[in-house]
Amino acid sequence: MLQKNYSIYSEDLSDVQLLIEAGKNHIACWCRSNNNGKLKAFEFFQSGNYKAGDFERLIDNVRLHSRLLTMPVSKTYFFWNTNESLCLPGSINNESFLQSNFQLLFGDADDKKIQSLAINGYLVAWRMEENLQQIASENFRGASFTHQYVPLLGAALSDKTDGLHIFFYPFYFTLFAFRDGKLLFAQTKKYNTPEDVLYHILNTCEQYNIEKNTQVYCGGFIDAQSKLYETLYQYLEGMQLVIVDKNRFGSKVFNDYAPHYFAPYINYDV
Repeated sequence: MLQKNYSIYSEDLSDVQLLIEAGKNHIACWCRSNNNGKLKAFEFFQSGNYKAGDFERLIDNVRLHSRLLTMPVSKTYFFWNTNESLCLPGSINNESFLQSNFQLLFGDADDKKIQSLAINGYLVAWRMEENLQQIASENFRGASFTHQYVPLLGAALSDKTDGLHIFFYPFYFTLFAFRDGKLLFAQTKKYNTPEDVLYHILNTCEQYNIEKNTQVYCGGFIDAQSKLYETLYQYLEGMQLVIVDKNRFGSKVFNDYAPHYFAPYINYDV
């Protein structure tokens, strides 16, 4: 079942870019001003897990309830948010190597295709059902397609802030670990309980010799009054919510929401 969680609109939605993110169980749509890049509108739809055969029906259902997918825009950018993703040194760009690593980490998938893109000395690779890309291309003609790691990694490398950067989505979170301005680790994981998230963070710290008091910057859909926040704050000394520059918002209507909710989306530079 499709559920619309957020409907936030500025009064003026002319001359904007449309950005779309498709996750395992969500679709996010947002608009940015062509003039100054400010966030002008945001929609978020939560759904059940879907296969390629269900994706076109899902898009049709989103369109029925979306204002942003039915209005004129100057350009459309589409981001896949998948957990079958790798971020490797840019020198590793070998198809057989990528196939072996995806198979090792995520299992066999004859019906899935690997795509990759180089960014700032790294290679971002992702694997998904081959028909998904075809369906998305047919429904959003002329759109530019990439993976969420590409803009988030680019923004984090530009910011040069060491520590753990975590972005929360419904039942998933993406974690980047940086030290000395370099990426140590990147992964998207499913979670059911706060303890799942805590275990993965602590395990990452142990595997990469990251100090337990390192800074942990959290953004996305994590509520400061939630059990998830309470659990992480209790065990992680450097736990904090991302500070978002409110000047990045193009309307006062965004002030009704916690600004860190939009931390991933304002960092999707294109």
